[in-house]
Amino acid sequence: MQTDFKRVLAYSTISQLGYMMMALGMLGYVAAIFHLFTHAFFKALLFLGSGSVNHSTNTFDMRKMGGLRKSMPVTFWTFVIGSLSLSGIFPLAGFWSKDEILLDAWREDTGLWACAFLVAFMTAFYMFRAIFLTFFGEYKGGEPVDHHDPDNHFHGDPKHPHESPWNMKGPLLVLAVPSIAAGWFAYDHMFADFINGALPAVHEHGSTFSWGIALSSSAVALLGIGMAWAIYYKQWVTSKSLRDGFAPFAIVFENKFYMDKLYEDLIVRNILQRGWNRLLQLNDQYVVDGIVNGSGRLTRQLSSRLRVIQTGQLQTYGLGVAAGVLILVLAVYTANPL
Repeated sequence: MQTDFKRVLAYSTISQLGYMMMALGMLGYVAAIFHLFTHAFFKALLFLGSGSVNHSTNTFDMRKMGGLRKSMPVTFWTFVIGSLSLSGIFPLAGFWSKDEILLDAWREDTGLWACAFLVAFMTAFYMFRAIFLTFFGEYKGGEPVDHHDPDNHFHGDPKHPHESPWNMKGPLLVLAVPSIAAGWFAYDHMFADFINGALPAVHEHGSTFSWGIALSSSAVALLGIGMAWAIYYKQWVTSKSLRDGFAPFAIVFENKFYMDKLYEDLIVRNILQRGWNRLLQLNDQYVVDGIVNGSGRLTRQLSSRLRVIQTGQLQTYGLGVAAGVLILVLAVYTANPL
């Protein structure tokens, strides 16, 4: 339901972290770290690809994009490679690491496997939803630029998108290589042997490949891609009709499960600002400021009392010295009479 290009990728990262944590929970350390390893390449590629798109369109809003595959071929094809790898399509990197997690889940608990299997479908669907909205169809014009705004740092023309310069598309081409090939370290347990010395001694499941898991995960990923193609490219079923049909869910998803509102309205505004921050303000006002201001008032009052003995007249000071000497003589004489 998200329309922000980078936000789609950000939630995707949360999803893949969920995969890794699930693997850790099943003691599938190799699978978890292997997915962390492969995910780093294709997710970095995807985020840099979104930056390349933003560089051309001045926006991350996919509703203002479309048709960019013609004007940005390098960004388009590298983004497709990253998305296919994330979706777990053979023989790209994500296929090997995601299948190891699915295999561990199948061996450990079929309920966990079903959850991960559903997420594999969702991953392929939302990534190709982003591709079809961004790179296919008609270009929507991007975000207009006010060149008279001193805070504006966009110097291109969003109405005429173009491929990014080499300092931006070069890293995309570099990252595309491990996005394809990083998963091949699974061959002959190379990755497992590489990190095995740093892992705790746990029972290993043995084989890290299963034809059943591989074929089923590939099929469900292709199904997700196909559904995205049918809805967002062919529009056999419009996204609007789906949203209207599942409006309660769509509202919850559009508002990100209301987690931002819960955090900002309840925790930040009420608990922190009106509660804890108010306590800190009172402490600062009455305790900290009270000590500082109180010590200042005490010093001022003491000085106002002591200043009266300082007249600035030399004869008064001389008289005081003489009187003091006389008092000392009398005191000594009184204590030791002749």
